[in-house]
Amino acid sequence: MANFEFTPDQEAAIVSGSNMVITACPGSGKTTVVVEKIRNEVQSLPDYKGVIGITFTVKASKELKQRCKKDACDLKASFFGTIDHFCLSEIIYPFGSRLIGHFSSVIECKLFNEIPQALKDQLPTISAYSGDIKNDIYPTFEQDIKTLYENGYVLLELLGVMANHILSNSLACQNYFRAKYSSIYVDEYQDSSEPQHMLFLKLIELGLTGVAVGDTQQSIYAWRGSNPEYITSLTTQPDVFEHHIVNINHRCHPSITNYSNRLFNPACDLIPTDEIRVHRWSYQGTQLDVSEQVSDSILDIIEKGITDSYSKIGILVRNNISLEFLEQKLKVPFRIFDEDPLAVRNTRITNLFTSLLRYRFNTDYRVNDVIEMVERYIRIQEQQVPNLRRLIVDVMGKDHEELAESIIYTSENIFNCIVSDSDKALIHNICVDSKLLKHYLPIDENEVQVMTLHKSKGLEFDVVYHLDLYDWVHPKRLVVPGSWDVHYDNWEQELNLHFVGITRAKKHCILVTSSNRINYQHQVKNGNPSQFFDLPGLEGLYTQ
Repeated sequence: MANFEFTPDQEAAIVSGSNMVITACPGSGKTTVVVEKIRNEVQSLPDYKGVIGITFTVKASKELKQRCKKDACDLKASFFGTIDHFCLSEIIYPFGSRLIGHFSSVIECKLFNEIPQALKDQLPTISAYSGDIKNDIYPTFEQDIKTLYENGYVLLELLGVMANHILSNSLACQNYFRAKYSSIYVDEYQDSSEPQHMLFLKLIELGLTGVAVGDTQQSIYAWRGSNPEYITSLTTQPDVFEHHIVNINHRCHPSITNYSNRLFNPACDLIPTDEIRVHRWSYQGTQLDVSEQVSDSILDIIEKGITDSYSKIGILVRNNISLEFLEQKLKVPFRIFDEDPLAVRNTRITNLFTSLLRYRFNTDYRVNDVIEMVERYIRIQEQQVPNLRRLIVDVMGKDHEELAESIIYTSENIFNCIVSDSDKALIHNICVDSKLLKHYLPIDENEVQVMTLHKSKGLEFDVVYHLDLYDWVHPKRLVVPGSWDVHYDNWEQELNLHFVGITRAKKHCILVTSSNRINYQHQVKNGNPSQFFDLPGLEGLYTQ
C-alpha cells in the first residue's frame, strides 16, 4: 500500500477526521481510501475500541477486513459485516430483551415467509401490511414484534426498524456504542434503505464519526427498498458532512470512461484518448446465434493476446433467460453465475447449506466463515464454539449422498431443528449434480465468467461483452393495456445498470445486439436496438 500514489482528492479524504461523504466513480480506488482511513484510525485507538465497517455483501466485508489487517495491522475491537449482521449482533441480541420483552429460548432471525403459520396467525398487523418498511412503522408493529420475540424470532425484514427503536430508547445500548466505537464506515451507501440511513445518523448523534461512501449512478437495488436520495441528502449538509469527490477512474480505458460518463451528461468533458475501445456490434439472428459468434470473438481475443485468461472476460446479460441461451451455444470454457437453487430459497437452512458446501469445496472458505454466517441467525456463546467447529468439520472429505446427509445432520444440530423434506431433497439433488455443485467451487482461471448485470457489481474484467441491448429488454419496458406510449419499468435504475455493466471493463467493452431476439415466451421477435444507443453525446465515442 505504501507504493500506491494517492491523488490529491484521495489524500484529502484520508487525512480528514470529520464526518464525510465520499462520492466515488467506478474504478476510483474508493476501497483503498477507506482501508487507509481505517488503518490510520485504529492505530491511535485503545485496545477496547474499534471502528464499524458496514458493507453490502458478506464477500465485500471479508475483503475489506483482510485488506485492513494487511501487514499485521491490529484492528482492535472493530466490527466488519453487513448491515443485517450489525443490527443483530451489536444491537438486537445484546439489548433487545430490555425493551421488547424477555424470551425463553435462543432468538432466531427469519424471513416472514419462514415463520410457522400458527404464529403468523397471531400477527395481524404484519400479515396485512404491504407498504414500505420505514422507521415510523415500529409503533404500529410493536405488539406483533413482541409476540414474535416472545416466541424466539426476529424478522429479517424488520431488523433496521427494530435496531433504530432499541438504539433510540436504550441508554445501555447508547453507552455501549460511545464506549466501544469511534467511527462508522458504510460502503455502497446509495443502496441504503430508510431505516439503515436513520441508524447511521443516530450513531453520528452519539458522537461517532460517520463516513458514507457511494455512487448514485450505481444504484440498482430500488426493488429492495434502497434509495440514492439518502446519500444525496448527506451531500446537501456541508455543515455536518464534508463532501469528497473521488472521480478519477483508474480502472477503465479512457474511451470507456468517456462513453459511460456521457450516458448521464451528454455535454461532459472528455478525457483525451487516441483510441476508441467501446464497440457496438450487431449480429444476424437471435441470442443463440450471438452466443456462437461471441465464442469466435473470444477465441480471437485470446489468440491476439488482448487478455491472457478466459476468466478475465465477462459476459453480462440483463435476464436469466439469456444465461440459458449462452449455456446452450457458447463454445469456449465458461462458468455461469446464475441463481443457485439454495440462494433462491434464501432461508437460514439453505444459506447454511451454501456455506457448508463452500467450506467443503473451496479451500479459501474456512470454518470461521461458516461460523460468521451462523451468527447472522443465532447468538453463539463462547463455550459453544468448539462443538460448532466439530460439526462443521464433519462435512470435509465427504462426497455425494454421504455429503448431503452430513450437511443435513450438521444443519439440524447447529440450528436445533428438523430440516424439511423439500430442503433435504434439494441438497441431495445438488450433491449429485456436478453442474449445480459448480456454484460452490473457486473460480477456474480458464473459464469465461457469465452472469447478470446485477451480479457483476463490484467486479472487473479486461474485456466485457454487454449483451441484451434490445428495445423492451434493456431498458425494460412495460406493457400498458390501451396505451401506445413507451413506458419503462424504471428508466433511472435501468440506465444505472447499463452504466455498471460498461464500467466493469478495463480494456475493451463490446455492446451487443442482433437482428432478432427470443422473448421470455420463446417467441422470435425483431431485435430493435436499445434506446440507450440513441442517447445524445455518444456519437464518435464508439466503433461499429
